[in-house]
Amino acid sequence: MKDNAKFWKIAEIILGAIGAVLLVLILVLRLTGKDVTVFSYVIVGVVILFLIADEFARSIRRRHEKEAKTEQDSSPKEDPEGTLPKDAFDFEPDSKKEHP
Repeated sequence: MKDNAKFWKIAEIILGAIGAVLLVLILVLRLTGKDVTVFSYVIVGVVILFLIADEFARSIRRRHEKEAKTEQDSSPKEDPEGTLPKDAFDFEPDSKKEHP
């Protein structure tokens, strides 16, 4: 449960797909009149595992974002080279501005 966000994200996707397949299976079995009690227990377990994997992936992502934000705040705030002056898009000539 360390910093392996990729594992938790993949586990989240796989468990979500398994849950979706189980839901469709339960719907089909229910429409045909079969007993779906056993599958309902399985889907509850899959949903719980999905939520756990989702929470781990989110907490790792939040931690990375927080570290990146503090790293960005600690860096010196310099003028980036690509910034334009405020009047860069002022295309009207000065003579038009003076005459209403």
